[in-house]
Amino acid sequence: MNRRLDPDRLRAIEEERDFLLASLDDLEAEYAAGDLDDHDYKELKDDYTVRTADAIRSIDNYRAELDEVAPVLPARRFGIIAALLVFAVGAGWLLAQSTGERGARDEISGQIDETPRQQLLRCQSLGAQDLVEALACYDEVLEEDPQNVEALTYRGWFLVLTTGSAEAGGEAEAARELLGRAQENLQRAVDIDPTYPDARAFRAIVFDRLGEVDQACGELDVLSGLNPPPLMENLVAPLRDGLSC
Repeated sequence: MNRRLDPDRLRAIEEERDFLLASLDDLEAEYAAGDLDDHDYKELKDDYTVRTADAIRSIDNYRAELDEVAPVLPARRFGIIAALLVFAVGAGWLLAQSTGERGARDEISGQIDETPRQQLLRCQSLGAQDLVEALACYDEVLEEDPQNVEALTYRGWFLVLTTGSAEAGGEAEAARELLGRAQENLQRAVDIDPTYPDARAFRAIVFDRLGEVDQACGELDVLSGLNPPPLMENLVAPLRDGLSC
């Protein structure tokens, strides 16, 4: 039987998560103001990102203990990953605000003079709320710029996330079709930029879910040589541990 959830421990981890998120906000503001050099900024951001991801993972593990009668479905697992990815780009959105790319009275929508970068960040943020809207947002980006590697990559990833509902409903064929569509987007991204770590990480996960172990291992090997950000390394760490590459 699972151990009883300790509410005090959960509250402490949630407070740590909130502190780290606030620290990331402060870090971006200090960097934008010129108070940090590139080296210190990168080291601090990497450290905060890894620690925040660990805190979020711990929170989910504690909450999962409440669901002793229900299995952790793929939809939930990938929802957590989606939240981590949205968090990873959130600091970028804050930096865009602080450097004046968006007017103080503008809304975060696709209607008011969005730069391409802002539109991509909006698409990412939508992924935490509505995957269908996020996919539509990336479609808009790709209509304007069919070669946009980030849009192709994250459109593919959000398609992967939608497979959870199909799997939970016993629709294995529908889930596999979604994975195939995701892989098409990711393949296009890799064809355009073979050095983009996010596309490689996501392709490895999709290959594994499709049962194509050799291809998954190949993507992990390529990813290792690209000096991926900590979030991508954390994302594929369970895959590396589980595969015999």
